[in-house]
Order: sequence, then C-alpha cells, then structure tokens
Amino acid sequence: MIIRREYRLRGVVQGVGFRPHVAAVAARHLVTGLVGNDDSQVFVEAQGEPDAVAAFLADVLGTLPPLARVLATTTRPLPPRPGEAGFRIVASRRAAGARTLIPPDIAPCPDCLAELADPTNRRYRYPFTNCTNCGPRLTIIRDLPYDRPATTMAEFGLCPACRAEYTDPADRRYHAQPISCPDCGPVLWLAPAGAGAAAAVRPDPVPAQGAVLAETVALLRGGATVAVKGLGGFHLCCDARNPDAVARLRARKRRAGKPFAVLVATLEEARRLADLTDDQAALLASPARPIVIAPQAAGYDLAPEVAPGLGDVGLLLPYTPLHSLLLDSGLALVATSGNLSEEPLCHSNDDALERLAGLCDALLLHDRGIHVPVEDSVFLAGSVTIPVRRSRGYAPLPVPLPGDAASGPPVLAVGGELKNTFALAVGDLAFVSAHQGDMGSWAAQRALEASVGQLLRLQRAEPAVVACDLHPGYATTGWAERYAAGRDLDLVRVQHHHAHALALLAEHGRPGGPAVVATLDGTGYGSDGTIWGGEVLTVGSDPARFERSWHVPVFPLVGGDRAIRQPWRVARGLASAYGLDIAGTPAVAGAPAAELRLVDSQLAAGVGVVATSSAGRLFDAAAALVGLCLEAGYEAQAAMEFERAACGHAGRASGATSVPELFAELLAEGTIGERAWRFHAGLAGLIAAAIADAAARAGTDVVGVSGGVAQNRLFLTLLGGDLRRRGLDPLVHRVVPPNDGGLSLGQAWAGRLLAAA
Repeated sequence: MIIRREYRLRGVVQGVGFRPHVAAVAARHLVTGLVGNDDSQVFVEAQGEPDAVAAFLADVLGTLPPLARVLATTTRPLPPRPGEAGFRIVASRRAAGARTLIPPDIAPCPDCLAELADPTNRRYRYPFTNCTNCGPRLTIIRDLPYDRPATTMAEFGLCPACRAEYTDPADRRYHAQPISCPDCGPVLWLAPAGAGAAAAVRPDPVPAQGAVLAETVALLRGGATVAVKGLGGFHLCCDARNPDAVARLRARKRRAGKPFAVLVATLEEARRLADLTDDQAALLASPARPIVIAPQAAGYDLAPEVAPGLGDVGLLLPYTPLHSLLLDSGLALVATSGNLSEEPLCHSNDDALERLAGLCDALLLHDRGIHVPVEDSVFLAGSVTIPVRRSRGYAPLPVPLPGDAASGPPVLAVGGELKNTFALAVGDLAFVSAHQGDMGSWAAQRALEASVGQLLRLQRAEPAVVACDLHPGYATTGWAERYAAGRDLDLVRVQHHHAHALALLAEHGRPGGPAVVATLDGTGYGSDGTIWGGEVLTVGSDPARFERSWHVPVFPLVGGDRAIRQPWRVARGLASAYGLDIAGTPAVAGAPAAELRLVDSQLAAGVGVVATSSAGRLFDAAAALVGLCLEAGYEAQAAMEFERAACGHAGRASGATSVPELFAELLAEGTIGERAWRFHAGLAGLIAAAIADAAARAGTDVVGVSGGVAQNRLFLTLLGGDLRRRGLDPLVHRVVPPNDGGLSLGQAWAGRLLAAA
C-alpha cells in the first residue's frame, strides 16, 4: 500500500540546510515527494510504503543539521500521486500567519575551514567561504522566505561552478543561499582613514586579495589600528601585545579603562591566556563564538592596557574566514566595537568611512552588505557561566513564553536605557533582539527604530501593546510613548525590577508564582518614586503582581548620576544615612576638599540628593572606602575592582546582621582583600536570609537572583551556596543576561499579562 503524508515543521528550519537535509534523507529511503519553504515553516510531502514514510520522518527529525531546531510538527494525509518519481526541492511560497524563526549567524564549519587552508581548493584563502552548515544568516536577511534574492547576496550572481554546487543534492552547498567563490563573490580592499566616499565601493580593478590581507597584517604589526568589516559590523583592531597601539586606541576611542576583548587564533592560545573549564572552552569554540570573560592564566602576555586593573580577559575565536586569515599571522588582536562610545555600531562602508576616520589608520572593507548590525555576544566564566550580552550567534532566537502568557496580542517591549534589547511577543514566543547598546543618543534611537521595523517586517506583525520601563526620563520610555500614541496602541509601564524578575522566571519556563527573586542592580525607578536596586520581590500566583518583601536600607545619592562616576560620593551619603565614621578613609582623604564640603552641605540641607536602595552602589561605596576606586572611568569599574580584590582572600566569616553593620566591619582592620571578601560574604548572607524569609512567608521554594549585581561571580557563588545550605536552589540567568539586556523579555511577558487584565 502506498501512502502520502504532508508534514509541516516549525522552528529554526530556514537558513540551516534543512531542505537539503530532508532531500538527502529521502534519498536514503524509498520515498518520493517534495520539500519547500514558506514564510512560517518547512513543508514536506512524502510518499511510499507506510514503514518507509515513518522511517523517513524519524530519520529527518533524528539527524537534524547542527543549527536546526524543530519546535512543532503537524501531519495530515494526502492522496498519493501515481507515477511520481524522485524527491525534489520546490520553490518557496508565501503564506499567511507567523513567520519562521530567523537563524543566527555562526562561525565557519570544519569543512569550510579545511577548504580555506587547502592550496588545491578553489576557495583557498577566500575570506567569504560558507555552506549550508555555517556563515552569515540574520545579518544578511532582508526578508523571508530565506532565499538568495531576499538577502544582501542578491547582487552576486552564481558562477557556473557555484551554480553546480547549489543545484547538486549531494553537495553540502546545495541550496546554500550565501555561497560564493573568488570568481563571483564579494571582495576585500583597504582604504586609508580619511578616504572619501568613493572608497566605499568596490575598486576597479579589484586588488589582489592576498596583497590586501598582507598589507593589513603589516599595518597591524606596525602598531596601526585597522577598522575591520566583519559579519555584523566593524571592529577596531590593533596588536593586543603592543602597549602603545592599545593605549593609542584607548585615547582615540575615549575609553579610559574599560577592558577590551581580544581575538585569538586557536582554542590552545585561548587556554594559554585564560583559565577555562572544559565547558567554557566548548562555549568559546561553539558555532556562536561568543566572547568569554575568564581569569587570566599564568601564560597571559597581552599588553597591560588590554584589561587594566583587572584579573580577567575577554577572548573570542575567529567567527569569519576573514578573521582566520588575519590571525594566521600569529597576531592576537584587540577587537572592540567600531563606534564611538554610546554610538551605534558602524556596519556600512559609507558610515564607517565617515564616523571611524578619527579612530583608525585604515579600514579593511568588503562589499557583502550587512542588513542588520549585530554585536558580539558575551559570557562571564565562573562557577556559573553567565550571559552578559545576548547577540551574535543567539539573537533573534526566541524564548517561549510560559503559561497563560503564551497566547494574546502581539507585544513590543522596548527594554531599558543601557545595554538595550527590545522584544516582540508573537504567539507563544518572545523574539529578543540582538544587543542595541545605550539609548542616550539620537543616533541610537534611530538605530532602535530601524531594528524594530526590521523585526516587525520579518515576523509580519503589528503590535497591539507597547511595554516600557516605569522611568519617565528614559529615552526608551519617550520613544515608546511616541510610538504608541502615533499608532493608538495601549502603553504598559513595567517597574524595572519586576521586569528583571519576570525575565528570570520566563527563561526558566515558570508560569507564575509565588516566587521570590532578589533583583540587585545599580539603578531602577521604583514604584514609590525612589531609586531601587537592592530588592527582594515576591511575585504572586498572578505574575503581573509583586510585593517588595525586603530592600537594602535607603541612603542618599549626592548628585544623582554624578555619584555613579565618583564612588566617594556614594560612600559619603551612605555614611550619613548609616551613622558611620569614615573620617580618615580613602573615600574622604582622596576626595577633592571643595567638592567634599559641597557634598556635606547638600546632605545637611537635603538638596540635590536622591534616595536609593541600590545594591550596586553598595559595592561602589565599599570600593571607595578601602581606596580601590574613587573615580570610575566606566560602568561597574569600582565593583569589578572590588570583586577582584576579594577573590582568593577567604577569611573569617562576617558577623554582620544588617547592612550598616556590614560597613562597620569593612572599616575594621585587615587587608583590602580580606575586607573585600568579608563584605561579599556578609552581603550574600544578608540577602540569602531575606530571600529565605520571604520564601517561607510565601510558602514557596522557587527563588532566584537577577540584575547587574548577579554578574559578580564571587557574590553569586556565595549567595547560591548560602541559599543551598538553607534548602533553596536559586534560579540564575542562562539565556538572557541578568543585566538590563534581559529587561525586554520581562517587559514582553508583563505586557501580555497586563493587557489581558
């Protein structure tokens, strides 16, 4: 008996070699039929004996391509087609409804890297080689279905050799949309900084590609900074072992002390520079190729200016053939975002020639267009590996929404002000964008608007609800207000720390409470008008509701945001509130006398001060009091240096039963390292006790921690250990960052919940 079945497969099924995979599996079984794409899924028709059709489907699902993920499969019978011969890939077609999942960009596969290094292969040292199992995806896709005409590769016609590969079911480049070769694909050229607009287009004649690479390497070896166009945008690159080159890049980019990421050629070199567990090494070498921040190893020999004052280094491995070719010279390269601080990433040749001219000596350009700029993803290695930025290699893969939130109107959540991401909830999924950056500039807000429009087009969705932060001064709040008003949409304002808690519960698939989440960060607008940041929230059985069960005792910030840059101000305000005598400490002795008098007068008069319960500011104050950081050159510098001082200095346990007592202990005798460790352990114990107390009152064992402070690995380890001793196993972030990069997921869920209320 001959049967015919239609299968519709939904998930990450486009741009990952899925149709060629199905065709190859069909060739192993006695089935005929077809496979194709539409906007939302892959459709398959299989005809043959019942056992053969069943075995075919099992083989399709059991041997998926490395990057494919099937979320749902539906089946229906069809009438057999007499006389059908063979199995074919058919043209894509349009379909109504939700779109398919957009695959992320990934690093070259082993087969492509082998070709890159093979002098007998026609793609030997070709900087743009890829196949169905690797290469650009999100960054080149203009529209769906994912076919070459809908990508930035549309302008590159296939040569006969590439066309033969593209149409051969036995070839791994069968229906690989971005493929090309030296005869038909993009090319590299080098332009000096300050070159005019004409340098943005492919030169005629095309320069010898080997010579372009050799000249670029020579510039880097000579101490130059080169802006390199990569997969999702530009990197500013220089020799990471050349102190003068790194210092010059810092001065040009106005980035005083914030650590740089470093691109290294091999996993072996990465392990010589950093202490990596096997799991962390596997993450570094995974197809997503994120930056992994790990402790510096004994063999670390990079310039001190790469990560001044810190014991960590952020490393990444090559994730394009071009990176591999630059690094086979033996260089290790600083690879920092191609932009000025707080500006969007440069991703077009024109933009880079204009905006990066003052930051580099030359630009390595190519003519493969980048439709969607995407920054590198970042993970922090520790006892738990924490996502710090979810971007290239991961975005825009969605997060399933739990429980009742899995249905409802489309929600656009615009995220926070710093480390921004936005999210679009469609059906049962929340599509969390790649990292957008800080939203303080008009250019950043324009980039946000363009990225939102692109995701809405790809998902063919229009939001019914817009969700934003409660803070009235956020640029994203203003953008959301204008967007919602202009389209007559409902606007939902979500308290900052509630969004953090919901993001954590959503990524763990928890449909509701009660759940107790410590949300610990630097700044979040509280529902009482003060600045929160050291909260223990109890989320109710209705996750749209929460209770503030405990918080850090409130203290004044003098000068608002200025106090964030001058931790001694935080220490002075905290001492005033907690009744501490800090005379003679570095926080007083090292502060400018005139400013110190002004701060004291402001505290006395209550003028120019803001009340806060921020846990992040506690670490700033502690770092200032022990003399580690009085002036912060970048976000979280004080806390990072304080954590580094504490590591490896475990001593006597803290006896503090309150936050003021903890600071009194900090002022007692001991080395800086011992005092820093005791502070970390003491604060972890206080917050663990508050979590356990709130959990007991709520009758739950579901607890967790979110917020930027959850990136402090020592604190997170100590807090987790204390909670486990109390019989509670805390949820921590594994999918979206605990910092504000995860806010949009929580906002999207809140938007769904509150829209249904």
